[in-house]
Amino acid sequence: MKRFAALILFLLAATAVFSQSAKPQFEIPFEYIHHQIVVQVTLGGKGPFSMLVDTNTDPSAIDASTARELGLVTGNKGGPATGGGTEVNIVYPVRLASVELGSLVTKDVAAATIDLTKISERMDRKIQGVLGFSFLKDRIIQIDYPNLKLKVFAESPYPRIQFSANTVNTIAFPFKREDGEVIIDSLYVNNQKMRAALDTGSSGSFSLTPQAVALLKLEEQVDAAEPTTSVGYNGKYESKQGILNSVRLGRITVESVRADFWLPKTGYDNKKFQVNIGNSFFEDFVMTFDFKNKVVVFEKVD
Repeated sequence: MKRFAALILFLLAATAVFSQSAKPQFEIPFEYIHHQIVVQVTLGGKGPFSMLVDTNTDPSAIDASTARELGLVTGNKGGPATGGGTEVNIVYPVRLASVELGSLVTKDVAAATIDLTKISERMDRKIQGVLGFSFLKDRIIQIDYPNLKLKVFAESPYPRIQFSANTVNTIAFPFKREDGEVIIDSLYVNNQKMRAALDTGSSGSFSLTPQAVALLKLEEQVDAAEPTTSVGYNGKYESKQGILNSVRLGRITVESVRADFWLPKTGYDNKKFQVNIGNSFFEDFVMTFDFKNKVVVFEKVD
């Protein structure tokens, strides 16, 4: 009986782990435009401005023309932006005195000025900035794609989930931050283990670097595919599309899945990951990025 009672308590505790126990500090709606997350942000008491939410942008960014309108003082030393594209987009450091997202106010946020003209054209919408790691760090951000809500928590809504077994509908992964990107180590593509970047600034589902294409021996499929045009921080670039036999992420497996194949010299060579996962895959989940504890949670919503 004692063992049975202990088992019941364990099962109840395990169930509690996966139910969201904490309530958010606040939540705001977001627009989902061309598979991109767009929120309204006030900068230094001015705005609102339309900004993307991007886990793989470091630091945050502000459009160069918007920075001039706000009279922001930029640093003298510029450098090329990282990301997709075959052009060179020079960025300059800047400090944002305050960033207000709903009732959440953050002072003195590091950012970079960048020309977002091509991003705006691709979005059919003026995009004036990007909320990146300098804003997201040390926070617990939940993106509720099905209900178009962005939530911020003081404590994890999934306490101790990193110490519990995954379920069919809720999976958690520890992540690392390398070169400004959120990376997990346990994605399987065609049964081969690879590292993946979790990128809320990407509108795609699965995108493979040139290294991944070579590792999976997909060159013939790439050569036979017609090119498509995409837009990154460094302008336009071409990629190819193809089919992956399978992708496995924890207990989630998808088969015959369409993917983008990034070509050499388009900004994705020599990356610390092989696969980029974006919003077209995330949109079926509630995604929680716990930057405090470096844990990401995928919760499937029926």
